[in-house]
Amino acid sequence: MKYYRLAELCREIVDCPHSTPEWKTEGIRVVRNFNLKDGNLDFTDGYFVDEETYKSRTRRAVPEPGDIIISREAPMGAVGIVPEGLKCCLGQRLVLLKVNREKCNPSYLLFSLMSEFVQIQMKRAGGTGSIVSNLCIPDLKDLLIPVMEKGQDEAARLLEAMNQKYMLHARISRHLYDMAYTIYMHLFFEKTPNGKVGDILVENPKSVIRVGEAKEAEGAYPFFTSGDAILRWSEPLVDGRNCFLNTGGNGDIKFYVGGAAYSTDTWCITGKDNLSDYLYLFLESIRPELDKKFFQGTGLKHLQKPLLRERPVYIPKEGELKAFNLRVQPCLDMISHKARASAGLVSLRDWLLPVLMNGQVRV
Repeated sequence: MKYYRLAELCREIVDCPHSTPEWKTEGIRVVRNFNLKDGNLDFTDGYFVDEETYKSRTRRAVPEPGDIIISREAPMGAVGIVPEGLKCCLGQRLVLLKVNREKCNPSYLLFSLMSEFVQIQMKRAGGTGSIVSNLCIPDLKDLLIPVMEKGQDEAARLLEAMNQKYMLHARISRHLYDMAYTIYMHLFFEKTPNGKVGDILVENPKSVIRVGEAKEAEGAYPFFTSGDAILRWSEPLVDGRNCFLNTGGNGDIKFYVGGAAYSTDTWCITGKDNLSDYLYLFLESIRPELDKKFFQGTGLKHLQKPLLRERPVYIPKEGELKAFNLRVQPCLDMISHKARASAGLVSLRDWLLPVLMNGQVRV
């Protein structure tokens, strides 16, 4: 095992343009911070620019297959690798790493950057010993990367295979969600309301666990927060079919089937009389309204629960609900199953990374 500065493993380290482009509804994709997820580029939410803007933003360097994109902040240290066939440019607060393939396998470097050894360096960059919230280019170049002298390509292939399995789970889950949501919209979206959200909603007990506590914890159960991250916790606070809503910031809803925990800033609710799946998809259908109408405040906006409880809703009849659940519940069950499988893959990857790097095991 040898240690190299990141700058020694790259042909170029190129900062992004420090400007916000004029967004288009279609065109050439722009990679933004939130597109970097677990080493992949996730374009569930897409932003685009025209050809002229693309040429301007790639004047210093064009992203090519095998290049690594890393975020300097919000969140710091998130990474993704440019796949074959993708024409893209970078948004703000991102850096493009053009890997020297004679010295390092790009996929190996990608997973090295995700390792705890390197992530801790990022958080304590600059040699001050204090936690930093952003990563400057000189500190990025000075990151120490452990490089295997033998078996690097084999390790990269193993980790990449696990990563592809993770992405397959994500694609399947997205298709299942689209199916469930389409069924809801087709059957119920234009129905005349005959009740209020409060009539079908059951509130679970408020959590006393803060997000900071869960960031350092490990466990078998997903821990939902009012952010994008889903952490882990050792004991479930709820079981069954539950919705997890942000209470601050913006209107986001998550749904999970099984044991789970959640933070103090997360509202955990379920539905009465087997209406949990229906409640979740109803909330998804009013997501823009949820964000605009039910989040209020002068500074950070907060969810106004009493207002949401009064929101009119159509409550399906027994036969309608039975037919709906028969089609939708298997979809949402499988999404949660895939989430558990993906969490297992991430745990296995995080365990394998250090023992592969230090030579304790070989592929």
